[in-house]
Amino acid sequence: MSSAVPELGTTRYLCPLDCGWHHDVPPPSLDRIAGLGVTADPMARDIHEAVSSVASQACLAEAQQTEQALREHLDTHTTVEFARVIHDLRVEIAELKGSTEASA
Repeated sequence: MSSAVPELGTTRYLCPLDCGWHHDVPPPSLDRIAGLGVTADPMARDIHEAVSSVASQACLAEAQQTEQALREHLDTHTTVEFARVIHDLRVEIAELKGSTEASA
């Protein structure tokens, strides 16, 4: 996990508890697709279906890796931390609703 600004095209997933952790998914490339172990569907009828199958499999593999990274990270947080964040968000929402109603 690097805190530096990621390369252009990278998708950064932040911890919802705002602890500073993040998971970066670099932009798509042929090397990344190969690294995911994705291959074209042997039953594809043409090049378009083959490319579509590779893209679909790569997207699914990337989503599974991202979900696993997030779940592993969230396991490092305690129930108290989750409760504190939920409470703080509720307070912030109530304050925002109050300021909106006061200005109407």
